Amino acid sequence: MTVAASPRKNKGIVFGAVALLLSAVVAAGAGYFWWQERNEPSQASKADCEMAQQLVDSAKDIPSDKAGIEKWERTAQQGRAQLKDGYLAAPISNYHSLAAMKAKGEATPTNKRVLQLSDQANEHCADALVTLKFPPLAS
Repeated sequence: MTVAASPRKNKGIVFGAVALLLSAVVAAGAGYFWWQERNEPSQASKADCEMAQQLVDSAKDIPSDKAGIEKWERTAQQGRAQLKDGYLAAPISNYHSLAAMKAKGEATPTNKRVLQLSDQANEHCADALVTLKFPPLAS
């Protein structure tokens, strides 16, 4: 004996399937949004990005004597500490370290490395619409 499903039962199954599909799409969209936000670089304020450019520019004025270099390094460190976005401060700090090494006569960093640091820093200033320019350190 075959029992036919009532039209009311069929509508309930279809409605339940549509509701399940819709909730799965919403959950997938929310998960994707969360994943994007979580993996996106932090965004620094415009003020932080402008200060970061000033810090990068300060590397042009490194003295050549050991005491002057150490004084510049302390001053640069104090400036970086004022940046609210620590993730922006990291490539600036690396750039300062490379600039100090060059001033001390140690290994000269490659332009490729400076470009990498510039790209890293600029990822954090994208929303602020500020483009940081890192002068090359290689001779």
